[in-house]
Amino acid sequence: MKIGIFDHVEKLPSVSLSEQYLNRISLVQRADELGFYSYHVAEHHHSPLTVAPSQGTYLGALATVTTNIRLCPLVYVLPLHHPIRTIEEICMLDNLTGGRLDVGFGRGAPVGDELYMWGQDPIESNSIFEESLQVIMQGLTSEFINFGGQHFQFHDLWMELRPYQLPHPPIWVAGNPIKAGQIGSNLITEGTILDLPAIVQKYLEVRNASENLESLFHFPEDSLVGVSKRVFVGKDNELAVKRARESYGVHLSNYTKPMPHGKSRRPKIMIENEIGSRTLPWTVDFDTAINSERVLAGSSTEVTEYIHRYKSDSGANFLLLSFQWGNLSHEEALKAMEVVADEFIN
Repeated sequence: MKIGIFDHVEKLPSVSLSEQYLNRISLVQRADELGFYSYHVAEHHHSPLTVAPSQGTYLGALATVTTNIRLCPLVYVLPLHHPIRTIEEICMLDNLTGGRLDVGFGRGAPVGDELYMWGQDPIESNSIFEESLQVIMQGLTSEFINFGGQHFQFHDLWMELRPYQLPHPPIWVAGNPIKAGQIGSNLITEGTILDLPAIVQKYLEVRNASENLESLFHFPEDSLVGVSKRVFVGKDNELAVKRARESYGVHLSNYTKPMPHGKSRRPKIMIENEIGSRTLPWTVDFDTAINSERVLAGSSTEVTEYIHRYKSDSGANFLLLSFQWGNLSHEEALKAMEVVADEFIN
């Protein structure tokens, strides 16, 4: 089982921004030394949920100080990007890393709010996403782009840059096993150990049915499927849960601060038609997060025992862990990383 790291790069008021960047670079360097498979960074804007809104700039800096760890924007929020610029950035990063780039694509989470804040119509996010994805994949795999859609039109647009990994870097989809299966991408989702076998089975069924269809997407032999969890390791279970609860409260407030009065401006139709029964992240309290296995908090023994159960019983071959979230310190994150690496990597 491969283990990666997920990071929002949340704002830490206790340190300067420049110091936080240096600490985070140091953290990823240590993850590289410890042998973690990958490092994934989210995209958010005008929010304490992230102080690294420009993923390309941030990952480019990490590329110069790491050797083996794979680097991944998870995800590029495609409705907020022009697809040509995205193609060029992917090609640059893939070559800067010597082929260590993975790429995630999505509409944004929480869907709609950041689009609304940018003056865009969130209802159009799905059609923009689908068109942008087609343009990007054509640009990564072809010399010329020819595309005629509602949002983008190109005729014989020459693409000078090529990715290092051919035909394109590995792709990630977050949250949607059917979409991931249709394009043969890696999948990161959510759920308990008991939930995962059914999710993995659905993904594999769709993937197997889609693999031989004509597509711009390359279907790798060994795609990765797993879930993302926040983890904290303390001296004992009681102290770990207490510290994690405090930090989780900060994490939730970082989600809601950009929203007027802490409420989403997502149009009602999006909630009914597109989000359905999905649980919005800022509505999950700490106890629910613990019980639903979104957060792992305990002694080193308890955390590693859980990961052993995940490895043997979930049916997944990947686990994505967040070590520094809310107001957890650099030192606290390093400790948890080293506990996991000592047990499962080294």
